[in-house]
Amino acid sequence: MSPVIFYLLKMLLCSGILYAYYHVALRNNRFHQWNRYYLLLATLLSLVLPLLQLPMPFSGREAPVISAYTTRIITLREFILKAPSTAPAVNYLQLAWYGYAVVTLLLLARTAYGCWKISRLIRNNTVQQLPPCRFIQSDQVKAPFSFFRYIFWTRDMSPDSADGQQILQHELAHVTEQHSIDKLLMELVCAICWINPFFHLFKRELAVVHEFIADKQAAGGKVADYAQVILQVSLQSGQLSFTNHFFRHPIQRRINMLLRQKSNFTIMKKLIALPIITGLIIFISCKQQPEAAPKPDATNITVEQLEAMNGEDIKSISMTDNIAILGTADGKKYRVNLEGTKYDFRKLNQKISSVKSEVFTFVDQPPVFPGGEEALAVYLSKNIRYPKTAVEKKITGTIFVQFVVDAYGTIKDAKIVGQYKGGGLEEESLRVVNSMPKWIPGKQNGNKVAVMFNLPIRYTLEDNNKLSLLAPFLLFKQAKDC
Repeated sequence: MSPVIFYLLKMLLCSGILYAYYHVALRNNRFHQWNRYYLLLATLLSLVLPLLQLPMPFSGREAPVISAYTTRIITLREFILKAPSTAPAVNYLQLAWYGYAVVTLLLLARTAYGCWKISRLIRNNTVQQLPPCRFIQSDQVKAPFSFFRYIFWTRDMSPDSADGQQILQHELAHVTEQHSIDKLLMELVCAICWINPFFHLFKRELAVVHEFIADKQAAGGKVADYAQVILQVSLQSGQLSFTNHFFRHPIQRRINMLLRQKSNFTIMKKLIALPIITGLIIFISCKQQPEAAPKPDATNITVEQLEAMNGEDIKSISMTDNIAILGTADGKKYRVNLEGTKYDFRKLNQKISSVKSEVFTFVDQPPVFPGGEEALAVYLSKNIRYPKTAVEKKITGTIFVQFVVDAYGTIKDAKIVGQYKGGGLEEESLRVVNSMPKWIPGKQNGNKVAVMFNLPIRYTLEDNNKLSLLAPFLLFKQAKDC
């Protein structure tokens, strides 16, 4: 599944659970500030949590002590040039992304256009300084509204009248509470993530909560009179969606909230959010750590027993601090603690060097391709050619090449291990590996030694007639590697 689609699914799940909790426990309650910040936090959590990859706590696994040197799997893509008469396949997913981008740009343009209209109102009218706000009265304003520090007023209503004073207090509450920041943030989120219906519900509920807060401050102790003003002057207005204006619906919910008594179980309703958010963090963001390979049991031996061992039986040596792990030909493991001893591993190396097989699988300093693994990837990308026979027969798969880098850095004893694929894949892999330049030799206890490697090379075929959003990046990578 595409990472973007997987992110969208987790975002929908997270926002859906958070909105369901709000709708059941918090909606239409009198703790308006709590609801305001919850709605904002729920939106941000829905965006951020799917991006996090936290390690699962208390996994009970220990980090591996011995690290093995492995190379990356090189993926080769065969770029096929179709005949001109062949009609390119339609990539509906690509078209869907283009459609998504067009809708997003239109919504962002609508928001930008609204901001431009407000800025034009400010430029073309007289601004009165009435701390903590700036007051603008214009014929172009059909109903009072506020935007950041500005209050826009219609000439059809006097701000000095009894009704005008209550409406002015309502808009001042929007200014002092900085509701415009919340609205602009939600406009941007809903424009970019318009496909998520829960964000639009968050936006709508947040606008209503803003009205609850402003109504509560404007009404003061005259709740009945203020409710009557709402009913008398409630008209359908054409104000911008991200402004705060008095004539905002639903009027019935606003009046009911003014007359509503304090709800029960307020603390409990708020605290339920904590386990819900914690559960979402664990379920959506925590990533199960891959299970470490079980360590083979090792038998503890003394230094004296180590010195008495036959060098021909020892096939591998690994060191962790002062602990040496020895692997023998019969598959057994032995552990020896060298702390406080003056054991010289050169004695053991002399034993091992006397054995016909001088190839190591674990060393202190592994061999390195000149320039590192990135240079190795570039070398393989430049030199490997997908065999025509394999292309015609559509043969794909991973070829495992086992080879030895000797004490002089030369590649030798290259061979194919694993299942046979055919089509010339094995021959091409051996050709490229045998043609490698000399590596920087590996070292064990300061001495250059031969080390065995397994290099997996994955051959894949892709249909490039299907356009992809990642196509520009892939072309850049190709140009960089060539």
